[in-house]
Amino acid sequence: MRSIKLLGPCLLTMLALGASAASPALATLVQYGEDKETEKEHAEFLAFANCPFGAGAELDCSWAQTSYTEQWPSKKIREAYEAEHGKPAELLSQLTAGKVTVPLKLSIILRGGIAFENEGEERWVGAQGAETIQAVPQAAQPLNKDVDTALLSPAELNRYNYYVKISKETKVTAAVELAGPASAIQVNVGHLLEEQGTAFAFPVKLKLSNPFVGPDCYAGSDANPIVVELTTGASGALHGKNGSGLRGDRHGFILTLTTNTLVNNTFASPGVEGCGIEGGADAAIDSALGLPSASGQNRTVLNGTLKLATGENAKEGLEGKI
Repeated sequence: MRSIKLLGPCLLTMLALGASAASPALATLVQYGEDKETEKEHAEFLAFANCPFGAGAELDCSWAQTSYTEQWPSKKIREAYEAEHGKPAELLSQLTAGKVTVPLKLSIILRGGIAFENEGEERWVGAQGAETIQAVPQAAQPLNKDVDTALLSPAELNRYNYYVKISKETKVTAAVELAGPASAIQVNVGHLLEEQGTAFAFPVKLKLSNPFVGPDCYAGSDANPIVVELTTGASGALHGKNGSGLRGDRHGFILTLTTNTLVNNTFASPGVEGCGIEGGADAAIDSALGLPSASGQNRTVLNGTLKLATGENAKEGLEGKI
């Protein structure tokens, strides 16, 4: 039975950061309990139901879920962080590209696994039987007078006047989707724990939905994605944090980091494509949203929880063997 190693050498990093002192549950990580788990404990393994178990022997299953508000393990830790950084910790999960800000109030789920190459390099493997990143439509800023109707063709202007001026269908949703294959995701849990460097890099596209913009309106594409390199450290004016709420399950087979904040303030965003009929509204939507937008004018914040388990432990947990 392989107890969780937290991605090889990263366990040493975690101990160096004092995580063991912060979480007594880590003391059980190398122990195996003889008692069978309860139904509630078994439910924890269900997070790994879509782990790509066939990707190889050296695999850790991963599951993450965003939360809108920034989480803290205790008031004392938050106050110490605010004192160190000289400002209140009030980061909310959101994506800002140009003039558009999308609050990520609805949880986004990441599923998959982390495979280990011969040189210790970590490689992301997509989920089996489910989306690697669950696309969730979020409420975005509505269509309004910011749309430059002079940039619309006569046909598009007629559509705009009908949907926006007459039908008043101004509400817009935005969904973050993975651009390209799941293998394009980059991961480095050591960087996540050390609060420096890129912890996750996602190529994404932002789908805008509204009767006027139509079903195929995107900022970014598979060929020209928005590449967001997220860190728990500093990125421009933003500063994230690692999972200081680290804990283990009863037997130490699942490691949960409950208070991650990942940020990026340096990515660039392309303009939109496919808005309106055959892209006839692209220029007007770009003008309204301030796209394309150069590096430094955009920001992403993702608060959330990360769960890790070795592939062996996750598989046996799902089978009720531990």
